[in-house]
This record gives sequence, C-alpha cells and structure tokens, in this order.
Amino acid sequence: MSHRARARAYDRVSQLETAELDLPALFDAAADVLARVLPHDAACWHAMDPATLIETSTHVEHMPPPDPRVAEIAYLSSDFNSFPELARRPRHSGVLSEETGGDLRRSTRYRELLVPVNMAAELRVACVVDHASWACFALFRQAPATDFTEDERDFAHDVAASLGRSFRAAGVRARAGEPGVGLWPGVLLIGRDHRLESATPSALGWLRQVGFLGDPGHDPLPFEVLNVAERARVTAGEVAARVLGASGRWVALHAEPTAGDEDRAQRVAVVLQAAAPPSIAPLICAAYGLTTRERELTELVLRGFGTTEIAARLFVSPHTVQSHLKSIFAKVGVRSRRQLVGRLVTGEDGTARPG
Repeated sequence: MSHRARARAYDRVSQLETAELDLPALFDAAADVLARVLPHDAACWHAMDPATLIETSTHVEHMPPPDPRVAEIAYLSSDFNSFPELARRPRHSGVLSEETGGDLRRSTRYRELLVPVNMAAELRVACVVDHASWACFALFRQAPATDFTEDERDFAHDVAASLGRSFRAAGVRARAGEPGVGLWPGVLLIGRDHRLESATPSALGWLRQVGFLGDPGHDPLPFEVLNVAERARVTAGEVAARVLGASGRWVALHAEPTAGDEDRAQRVAVVLQAAAPPSIAPLICAAYGLTTRERELTELVLRGFGTTEIAARLFVSPHTVQSHLKSIFAKVGVRSRRQLVGRLVTGEDGTARPG
C-alpha cells in the first residue's frame, strides 16, 4: 500500500465523521473507501451497541445475508478474533491466519462459514473510539488470493478510530422515544427451528423499523432480531441491545428464553419497543466523551431529579453537582438542563452538534 493511497484513505475516512450520513449511506461510503486500499472479494459490516458489544445493523457485500447459523457461529462462539475480543485488545484488528498460527481449520468460523463460499483470508476490525466500539467489519478474500498482510492489518487498526467516530456520530443524531404513532411494544416468539412461531400485531411495525420488509411467516427474520435471540438461546439468559431504527430513533430489543419450556434454551421471546431516554443515555453520553461521574449525573437529570436529590444519591454536595453540570453543558454544547434533555432525547434544542 503506497503512502499516497494511505493518506487519501485517511482523508476520506475523516470526512465521513462530519458527513451526517444515515446508517445505510455510511456503510456504503465506508466500504467504498476501504475497497480502494484494502482489496477484498466480500465483506460484512455491523453497527455495534457499545454498551453490550452486540452487533446490530448489518451491511453485506457479496455474501449471503446472515442467518441464525451465522449469528451462532460468527458472533457467539469463543472463536479467534471475535469482535468483542478485538474491541478490548490494544490493537483492534486481526488476521485470522495469524491468530490461528497458520492453521485456519482451528477456527469454527472458517470451517463452517468461509470454506463453503471459498473464502481463504479474513481481516476483522472493531471500530473503537474512546474505549467504546461503535461498529465492526470483516473483509474476505477468495482462494487463491494472497492473505492480508501485517501492513494492511495495521492500517485497518489505524483507521478504525476514525470510522468509529463516524458511526458514533450517527448514534448521536439518533433519538429516544417512540418512532411511530401509537406503536405499542411488540412480541415475537421464535421457535427451535429459528423461525417465527407467533407475533403480536404491533411487532410487525417494529420489524419494519429494523429494516425488515418481508413476510415474517416465511422470510428469514432480520439479523438484529436473530442475533439477540441466538445469544439468549445459547446463554439461556436475558439479552438486550439498542438498534438504530429506520426512523432515526433508537429501538430497544430484549430477548429471553421462554419460561416453563422443557428445553428452555430452544424457544425465545423477543420484545421490541421504543428505547426510553435513560436506556440510550449511556450511548449518547459516551459519544460526547462524558466521564463516568458525568454520565451518572446525566442519567439522573434525564430521570427528572433536582440538584438536591442528585447530590444525595451521589453522596456529593449540591455545589459539586452544579460544577459537574457546568462541565456536561460545555461538552454537549448546551446551556441548561432543558437543553441537555432536549439534545439527548429529541435533538431539537437548536445548538450545534459535535463533529
């Protein structure tokens, strides 16, 4: 990779940080940039819930749409270079052949998913910024193409933070609250064959919110739903994630194995509903670079507590609360609590957004 090509790619990726693209357009633009400097035959991109490290929205290039088997193998197993693992490492990129010591068949993902589609090389990247992962992607090369090099791996790591800022900005522009008129929470019951057994009427509207336009009785469910359902099925526990919906508002997904099932981990109920402001506050606060204490205080403001109540809950003085609020206002770019709530919930306070 030439120095000039690398510099151009950095510049184009940096421009995405302030481009104010919606999620589908951002996927396309980021993929176009990397295709010029990291040649590949196929790719898979995801937005990521930074609080849970669950992959949500999906964009695939020359690969089959992810199904329950993909969700189980590619994202749930303790396989090499899992996206959560890459997000926690000092270097957020990894080449599968390097990680397996040259023996690719040690990887379940390689044996079960890549070999059948003739993919022989994989580069995975977590887009981490300020210790939070907002997106991830995998690039693939078909046999007999050459493997990804250390130089390409390191370039992917170097550019990942800028890509993370772009996806983080998309999250900042998203809003809490109901993404439709009269849209009640929806419930899906997913059977052991990974297909929909039943759904409440409002669930169909929520499926459209996460980009599903097919027939839920016959077509595969969207990856966002399958992913949380598979995690709940495998772990036999509760799983939750926030997904950026088609309306530009956050959608909350909650999955849990059904109670009383003889085989508890085989049938899963998924609830889809509007993400309440407190539930997305950690995402927005992380995007604005608030400290842990500032995030705690902001969440209490969103819950309607006054200065005295916040001081009592955090075991600090009212003066300290006001000092923290002043710092929060400066970082978020607002001047009052009303504007702070407006920025985090509706974005209609009229102040400038961060780049």
